[in-house]
Amino acid sequence: MTTLFQSNTIVKGTELLALLTTINDKEKTWKDVDQEVVLDAMILHIGSPNSDLREMVYRSFYRSILNDQLDPQTLSKLLDYSVRHLLFKGIGESGTDSVFTRAFTTILIAVIINKDHDMDFLPKETLTEVKNEIKNYIELEQDVRGYVPVKGWAHSIAHVADTCDELIKSEKIDEVEYFSIVEILLKKYCTTPTAFVHGEDDRVVIAVLAMLKKEVGLEELKLFVEGIPSLLKSQKEELSSEKYWFVMANCNSILKSLYIGASNDPLYDSLQETIRKSLSKI
Repeated sequence: MTTLFQSNTIVKGTELLALLTTINDKEKTWKDVDQEVVLDAMILHIGSPNSDLREMVYRSFYRSILNDQLDPQTLSKLLDYSVRHLLFKGIGESGTDSVFTRAFTTILIAVIINKDHDMDFLPKETLTEVKNEIKNYIELEQDVRGYVPVKGWAHSIAHVADTCDELIKSEKIDEVEYFSIVEILLKKYCTTPTAFVHGEDDRVVIAVLAMLKKEVGLEELKLFVEGIPSLLKSQKEELSSEKYWFVMANCNSILKSLYIGASNDPLYDSLQETIRKSLSKI
């Protein structure tokens, strides 16, 4: 696997975990290490099946980005590399360790986009490309496991929902695109024949509410909610009984979570009424 800086130094997972721990504990700073070597190692191990290492890599990316320890040029390169080499690694597989790379890449992308809100270093065209690739990723992702025994969190749908949230918050994404982002996320949730039981519904709703807070997409969202019973009915004819009940449970959970999320603003009363009607038909 190629890396961002193509450094020749190989850093083993155990060595990287120890090094990043010293940085996070403030025993060392980024100035004390070869940044390119460490970043390449972080990229290499971003999807490690070792949850301690994987989460330390993400935590280190998060802190270094938000604390301005990585310059905009490096962040731009990191975003481009993530989309082109990591986001679709092993796409289509299910039950394999490649999901950790994809899932943790989406939240890395989310952090970079979040930083762009403040620093404005990404061109509009770049954000448009990222948006398109994220939508493509959502459609193609087959491994939707939340917590994986022994190996920890994968949480692919929750993580990509965070990315969608940041995309919608970006002023560089056209408003007409907001609902298309929300729609593909909701459709994934409502058509996946695996039960979501690790809080994915709350994370998806956060992205939906980000759109509504910008006063965009309410009518389109109501139409989608109205169509959920029909969407569910069409799947009943294609799925086994067990898988159908998983899908039904997902539809119920997302509608109820959306209802609660919309309860704090009277502007969404009509949405709540639409949700009530759809729930009564499921």
